Amino acid sequence: MITILVRGAVSADEHLQISAAYPETQVIAAEGEDFLRHLPAADIVWGALRPAQIPLGKKLRLIQVLSAGVDHMLSPELTASEALLCTTSGIHQETISEHVLGLMLCLVRKFPAHILNQRERAWNPSEPELLYGQTAGILGFGAIGQAIGQRLKVLGMKVLGVRKHPSPSPYADEVLPDSELEQVLPRVKHLIVALPLTSGTELALQRDRLMLLPTGAYFYNIARGKIVDEVALIELLRTGHLAGAGLDVFAEEPLPTASPLWSMPNVLVTPHCAGALPNYRERALEVFLDNLRRLRLGQPLINTVDKLAGY
Repeated sequence: MITILVRGAVSADEHLQISAAYPETQVIAAEGEDFLRHLPAADIVWGALRPAQIPLGKKLRLIQVLSAGVDHMLSPELTASEALLCTTSGIHQETISEHVLGLMLCLVRKFPAHILNQRERAWNPSEPELLYGQTAGILGFGAIGQAIGQRLKVLGMKVLGVRKHPSPSPYADEVLPDSELEQVLPRVKHLIVALPLTSGTELALQRDRLMLLPTGAYFYNIARGKIVDEVALIELLRTGHLAGAGLDVFAEEPLPTASPLWSMPNVLVTPHCAGALPNYRERALEVFLDNLRRLRLGQPLINTVDKLAGY
């Protein structure tokens, strides 16, 4: 008998599916202090743990989070734990890539200005730009980055993928190593950040690198806010070096009301919702059930995180 501890409530149907994937299982749903009370006896956790909570799970074999990113859990406590850490990577490609496409189209077609004009009943035509024929750089060319590239290729864009270990992709004209980032930046009109946040990617895009983008370039971030120097980003948007930005993530969340990003006419702000799905939990459960079956059969798990690399 193994114990699966779930953070929050579990429906009767979810309970049945979990028990079918791993028979002879005790499923406990708990929150707050009750969750912590059950943690020492748990073999598997479905949900995230804070670093200080990880050592309490002395029997843990698997921590299955509902997110793709795990920067909130990276810590010495996680590294010291024998538990495997797995993500729900793979369920976000469609929704995040559509979100990016929406941000890009809104900015180049000047929709923010048109919406303001509509409110004022003002007839102010503006000249749009085209995505067609432009070059997009996707920093972090994993599953999500490639899904973005797939959609941009359909629009007739040239796509440059950047990743740590490059390999050819049908969704990019070129895939380059991250060591060549500074050579890539001057080539792109649209830079899309899809990197995990790790000690190696935090503040990877500071002012000197952002300045390598050509004047009039666009910037998009659907990864983590701390990857970019937000102060420098705001400065370059104000001076016009960057024509616009579509931002779903920020250094501090919720974005403080005093942030100038809220009112900048060339910025689109969305509240960290690019990865949202109408059936998110159901799709996350499918990943968890697959890993439960694999764990029971002694097979390799999917979406296993390298605790030192951070993804």
